[in-house]
Amino acid sequence: MKRVLFAAVLFAAVTALFSGCARDVIVEEALQLPAHARIFTAYNLWHDEDGEIRSINMQQGAILPFGTEVTILSATEDKIRFRTVADHKDYVIVYEKGYRMMTPEDYIREVFTRDDPETLTEGIPVTDVEKLKRGIVEKGMSKQEVRLAYGRPCKFKTPDEALDTWLYWTDFLVGRRVVFNNDKVFEIIEL
Repeated sequence: MKRVLFAAVLFAAVTALFSGCARDVIVEEALQLPAHARIFTAYNLWHDEDGEIRSINMQQGAILPFGTEVTILSATEDKIRFRTVADHKDYVIVYEKGYRMMTPEDYIREVFTRDDPETLTEGIPVTDVEKLKRGIVEKGMSKQEVRLAYGRPCKFKTPDEALDTWLYWTDFLVGRRVVFNNDKVFEIIEL
């Protein structure tokens, strides 16, 4: 009996491994959402013309601004599909676990928020908010402002956000280094 059970479990595991089926992610649990909660993008997301977003958030293409209200359609270990509430455009985030170095649930908590745009930008001058929505970072901006404009840096390149240097992708093997001094942007270096 034990051998039969073991064989059945082994068969199921091997089948799941080779079937290419990704595990579903329960977004409501990841975000601890109450019924009918509104969800927003936590930072700018760059996408191509088909609405595809890489989880490393490579700074290419068009920007879907932070604070955009969305409805998450589905989420697996590989892809997160969502739609904007205002214009009903569909997007898909291709989740690259090796670069993000976190679970899909942690990534969902990073990229989506229940905070509306006013809460996200509290204390930031209106002129800077408009720059941030366009993906513009300047010397003197805070880490919070950089997070809104560029997103969180990949742990693959920046393992700890407490560090004074954050690295971002602008193209394949090309990037941008944001250097902070006292939690303010000191220098932006194109690599």
